[in-house]
Amino acid sequence: MRSARVSVFLAVRSVVRGNYGITALTTLMMLLIYVSLLFLPSLIQGAVNRVNGLLVDTVTSDVVITAAGSASSIDDLDTYLSQIRKTQGVQGATAVYHVGTQISYGSESGSYSVDAIDPSTYSQVFSTPGNIYSGHYLSESSTEQIFVGIGVAGAGQTSIRGYRASLQTVQSNDQVQVGLVNGHTDAFSVVGIYDNQFPLSDNNAYISMSEANQLIPASQDQATAIYVKTDPGADVNTVVHRLQGVRGGMKFETSADLGSVVQDQTASFSLISDILKVISLLMAAITIFIITYIDLVNKRRQIGIQRAIGIRGGSIIASYVLKAWSYALIGVGAGYLLFAYPITAAVQHHPFQFPNGPVTLATTWNEMSGDIVILVIVATIAALIPSVRSVQIRILDAIWGS
Repeated sequence: MRSARVSVFLAVRSVVRGNYGITALTTLMMLLIYVSLLFLPSLIQGAVNRVNGLLVDTVTSDVVITAAGSASSIDDLDTYLSQIRKTQGVQGATAVYHVGTQISYGSESGSYSVDAIDPSTYSQVFSTPGNIYSGHYLSESSTEQIFVGIGVAGAGQTSIRGYRASLQTVQSNDQVQVGLVNGHTDAFSVVGIYDNQFPLSDNNAYISMSEANQLIPASQDQATAIYVKTDPGADVNTVVHRLQGVRGGMKFETSADLGSVVQDQTASFSLISDILKVISLLMAAITIFIITYIDLVNKRRQIGIQRAIGIRGGSIIASYVLKAWSYALIGVGAGYLLFAYPITAAVQHHPFQFPNGPVTLATTWNEMSGDIVILVIVATIAALIPSVRSVQIRILDAIWGS
C-alpha cells in the first residue's frame, strides 16, 4: 500500500508540475489514435453491413427453398406457399420460376436471368420493387411487360459498373427480345428499370407469373425457388427447422449459406480493418514510449536521488505507468465523446457514398470497450520498457549523469 501511495504521489506530481503543452499534445495524440481506432473500422463495418443487407434484401432473402434431388421445380406451389406462410417465424414468402436466359435489344445481346414472379408477394420479401430508376413496377395483370435491372438495361449510364456488359441504351417503354427456356423468343416492353446498387441483383429481369403461365404452361403451380423472409429477431435456423417439417424433399439454404459470393469482399474489409488497428496501436505505443523516454532522460538525476532516499524502483516504474494511463484514459474519454456524438451524427446525416450505396458508421460498445482495453495495455507496455531500464542504472551513475 505504501508503494502504491508513493507511485500515485509521484505520478500526480509529475503531471501537475510537468509541461502542460506536452501533456496536452500527448492527450490529443491519444484522442486522435482512439478515434482512428474506431472510425475506419466502423466505416468498414458499415460497408460490410450494407453488403450483407443488400444480399438479403435483394438476392437471397433469409431462407431459400429449392427442390432436392433430381427434381427441377417445386410442385403444388399454392398449397406449399400457404403452409409456409402459416409457419411460426415467417413474415412473408414468394415464389420464383426461371423462364429465360437471354435478352437482346437491337445489336446488343446478353445472358441474363429472367424470372417469373408474383409482383405482390415479391415486394413483401424483397426491396427491389422500391428501388425504381425509371418507369414503374410490374402489376398482377402485366402482360408482355418486363421489369429489368440497371445492369441489364444500361440506360445510357456509362458510369455504372458493368455498363459494357449491359444492353447499354435500353430505356423504359423500349421493346426487348427475351429467349425463353422453351426455346421460343418473345418481345416484351420494359415497364420499368430498377437500381439496387448491387451487381448481384441488378443483372436480373422479371415478368409476372400470370404471363409466364401463358407462355410456358408447364410453369403453372410450379416454382424454381421459394424465398422466405423471417420475422425481425427470429432465429433463422429455428425457422428452417420448422419449415423442414412442413414438406420433405426440399433443400433449405440461409443467406449465410448463400453469401459465399460476398464473403471474400467482406473478409478483405475485415483484413483492412485489422491492419489499420495495428498501425494505430503502433502509433500509440511509439507516442507513449517517446514521451516517457524523454521524460526519463530529463529526470535521470532526480530519479537517482529518489532511489537514494529509499523510494523503490517499482514505485518509480508504477508512477510512469500511471502517468501513461492518465494520458490514455483522458484521450480515450475525449475521443469517445467526439466519436459518439458529433462524428457519428455528421456521418449519419452525410453518409459516405460507396459503390453499393450510402454507408454510415457501425460500431458497438463491445468494440469501443475492447479498443479502450487494448489501448491501455499498449500504453502500459510502452511506459514499462523505458522506465524499467531507467531504474536498472546504478544510483551514483544516475545522480552524476554518467
